[in-house]
Amino acid sequence: MLSAVVTFAVRLLLAVATIVLVLGLMAVALVTMLGLMLWSLVRGRKPVIDVSGFARARQQFRRGAAARAPGEVVDVEVREVKNPAPRLER
Repeated sequence: MLSAVVTFAVRLLLAVATIVLVLGLMAVALVTMLGLMLWSLVRGRKPVIDVSGFARARQQFRRGAAARAPGEVVDVEVREVKNPAPRLER
C-alpha cells in the first residue's frame, strides 16, 4: 500500500517536472524570438521569418517526388574573379 502511494507520488512529481520543463523551454524560445524581432526593428530591418526549411523537408517525403540520385553530378560554369574586394583585417 505504502509503495503504491510512493510510486504514484514519484510519477506525479516527474510528470509535473516534465510539464514545467517543456513550458519553460517554450517560454525561452518565445522570449528569444521576440527579442530578435525587436532587435531587428531597432536596427531598422524588417523581421524575416524563414520557414523554407520546413517546406523543403515536407517535399522530401511526398510520394512521387523525384529524388536525386546519390551519385549525381551537377555541372556548373566556372568563372575567375580577377580583382577580389579588399578584405578587412582584424
